[in-house]
Amino acid sequence: MFRAVIVSSLLAFVFSMYIADPAKWERHQYLVKVLTKDTKLKNISTCTGTLLSPSVVLTSSKCFPDTRKNLIAQAIIKKKDSSATMNKAMLAVKIDGDLALMKIDAVNEDHFCDKEPHPPRVARLNFKPSLTDATYRTIVPRDLQDSKCRVIGFETTEDVEDFATSHKVQVLDLDVHADTENLMFSEVNSNSTGRVCWDDIGAPLECVLDVENNKYVQVGIVSGLYGREMDKEDNSTMVVVNCSEVQTMQFVVFSDNTFVHAIENVDKASVFEAQDKCF
Repeated sequence: MFRAVIVSSLLAFVFSMYIADPAKWERHQYLVKVLTKDTKLKNISTCTGTLLSPSVVLTSSKCFPDTRKNLIAQAIIKKKDSSATMNKAMLAVKIDGDLALMKIDAVNEDHFCDKEPHPPRVARLNFKPSLTDATYRTIVPRDLQDSKCRVIGFETTEDVEDFATSHKVQVLDLDVHADTENLMFSEVNSNSTGRVCWDDIGAPLECVLDVENNKYVQVGIVSGLYGREMDKEDNSTMVVVNCSEVQTMQFVVFSDNTFVHAIENVDKASVFEAQDKCF
């Protein structure tokens, strides 16, 4: 296991993905910006998430403090076939381990999504609904080590306002390695791999599970950023302030029923319907 250094919920400044391939938000319309605010302390934190249905957003539990009494949150979502965005208030949140499922004010569009070749409107997940049930594909970290994988996030900005209005997206191809039953990691090499940074917590880890159809499927989320040890004698860990100091990205993958149970407790019907209609 690696040493945790800091997470996005502790920062008011925004640093995001950089040294990665540029992309258009229009091609990844399921990518969502998550903003949380403590109305008493006035602290604003930023994360990334994915749209699972018109009313459900998946992100990291690290985006939310343990005490949520004074917390409000919203999701910034790309409008379909438009350069504009919409802000959707969080109505409730279900925290289950490392995952957070946000119930949001539903996206109200006459035609929510189109199938291929149109860009995906929701994240492609590791199950396919049927009329009576859903077929789940368990994610085994070791099986992903030879797969094509990537992280999609938003380009670096220096403050919350810029993060909220920027439309720039980055795609980062990765070599991922198994850590535990539900954790994976990727070493950071700024000359080749690129980096993620603080508000990429919650960003989707996507891998190609079937080489024949060559479709990227969301198999997990970015859950942690790690740095080097500062002093082994006193067992302290370096506090990473600059993104350049990040050496490892950690991911939580959907290796058990945690993700499925969280969906069932938020809005199972809308997520299943979106997977069926959008893919």
